[in-house]
Amino acid sequence: MVIDRIEGDFAVVENEGIMLDIPLSQLPCEAKEGDIVTLSNGVYIVDNKSADEQREEISARLENLFKRKQK
Repeated sequence: MVIDRIEGDFAVVENEGIMLDIPLSQLPCEAKEGDIVTLSNGVYIVDNKSADEQREEISARLENLFKRKQK
């Protein structure tokens, strides 16, 4: 699940195309927009490794896109 945005006391997360509201009180205090969270034994965990990999992939795609536009 990816945290799309924070609205008040809730994080709006996207899970396989479905948007869900999760109370911030259930997420780790360091959770922020763009983080990937997983649910393990009833506890939400920020998956930093997956989030970093996703950011790198998006960055590479954007770089490719800009290179194509410059040609």
